[in-house]
Amino acid sequence: MIVLGIEGTAHTLGIGILDDKKILANVIKMFVPKEGGIHPREAAIHHSEEFIPALNEALEKANLSLKEIDLVSFSKGPGLGPCLRTVATAARTISLRLNIPVIGVNHSIAHLEIGKMTTGAEDPIMTYLSGGNTQIISYSNGRYRVFGETLDIGIGNLLDKFARELGIPFPGGPKIEELARKGTKFYQLPYSIKGMDVSFSGILTAILSYSKNGASIEDLSYSLQETVFAMMAEVTERALAHLNKDEVLLAGGVARNKRLKEMFEEMGKDRGTKIYVPPPDLCVDNGVMIGYLGKIMHESGIRMSIEDTIVDQKFRADSIDASWVNEKIHYRDYKEFPGAEAKIEDSNYLGFETIKKIRIRKSYRINDLDLMLRKERTRKESKLLNEVKRFGILVPYILDIDMNDFIIEIEKVNGQVLKKIYDSLNETDRENICREIGRSIGLMHKNKMSHGDLTTSNIILKEKKLYFIDFSMGEIDASIEDMGTDLHLLKESFKSAHSQHLIDFNIILNEYTKINPNADEIIERLSDIEKRRRYS
Repeated sequence: MIVLGIEGTAHTLGIGILDDKKILANVIKMFVPKEGGIHPREAAIHHSEEFIPALNEALEKANLSLKEIDLVSFSKGPGLGPCLRTVATAARTISLRLNIPVIGVNHSIAHLEIGKMTTGAEDPIMTYLSGGNTQIISYSNGRYRVFGETLDIGIGNLLDKFARELGIPFPGGPKIEELARKGTKFYQLPYSIKGMDVSFSGILTAILSYSKNGASIEDLSYSLQETVFAMMAEVTERALAHLNKDEVLLAGGVARNKRLKEMFEEMGKDRGTKIYVPPPDLCVDNGVMIGYLGKIMHESGIRMSIEDTIVDQKFRADSIDASWVNEKIHYRDYKEFPGAEAKIEDSNYLGFETIKKIRIRKSYRINDLDLMLRKERTRKESKLLNEVKRFGILVPYILDIDMNDFIIEIEKVNGQVLKKIYDSLNETDRENICREIGRSIGLMHKNKMSHGDLTTSNIILKEKKLYFIDFSMGEIDASIEDMGTDLHLLKESFKSAHSQHLIDFNIILNEYTKINPNADEIIERLSDIEKRRRYS
């Protein structure tokens, strides 16, 4: 089967041709704005004008005529509406003219599938880093699911905005990488992680402040890369621990950055994980990946009528069943490896059974950033554990704190992690647990404290009582945003790990509303956070 793939979600028009054995052509035409960011209509005009020349170039490289194409596949979304409609129209026209099948595919999943095909990864977590996308995606229970993502802008968008502000021409990523290699001084920037989600919104403001005070462009480029790439390595490591997988696939244009790959290789080495990166021309948006996903979907029996090919600007990777995937389990026991944030050891303190939580040096982070994070998180967790206990929330007792080596000695809660047992519980037990979760979070938020990593992996069931653990990402004087993010993380935890019981989250909210007088405002913020996602 010979497949034509057409990509056109944003600034890139891609035409790819492949057969059952190899890639025959990969033509990429990028729209470069004269100034500022991408204007969707201007990009769509570019795609329209370049389509026929790009198609002819691809056919010539493949040594084929258009009549030899058996299937046409196009990017149905997510992306910019005018661009998507342009390539969809082209694909439909070719389909009708040649009387061949047409398939619209998800752009994000296409990155993942072409990555698997070219690298040999079998069941990876994909860290997808591009202009408009920053997501952690992996296969679970019949479909690809989003386990973490940006809560505001994509990482590539951040890099491009930084470049524009400091006079670096588009695309800014390669020049920033070059400048960063010359940087020597690290400027502390906002480092915002909530569970497996990230936020970049405050970083540019901080950078511009440093710039006005004389910081060099080399040092700012260095500080920016070290901060945002460390954030992505950390949330990827959290996803590895959450899913017990041992493969990571880097995808998207930012994945070509050498420093990013170095940091991920270090993270992978520390926890026995293989890091895969597709060839550079398949990291960026391209038509080959669109054609390949269309091909394997078609081979699995998926068919689309012309009416089914309406574009979807907010086409999420987790919105469709991935029936073409034959799951290859790469789960493992990670007990021998440290967690994403700390190493946990069984211990004994003055005759009490305890655990020792040691915030160890992360080799992928530079020393200044690593020391700051370990110190801040040790201090914050110690304070939060003491505070929340005063309001009737069950948490482990702290027996000792060592701020020199970043160690907390904590009571060992001998129970079952809720994530592992929740789906096997009967309806009555689940309902009671959800009420207690809602009550506890309501008390926490009523007293202006947030957890920061609120998932069923951080709740332990012991003798029908719920204990909350790992408060290192929380806040003492939490904002509405912090508390709304808590609810968002918990909801996402249910969606990814307990999707068949998602309705149970409403039980949590009902109890939460009874306890917390500010519940309506915080739940409204939850809705705002969900709408902020790049594709919601």
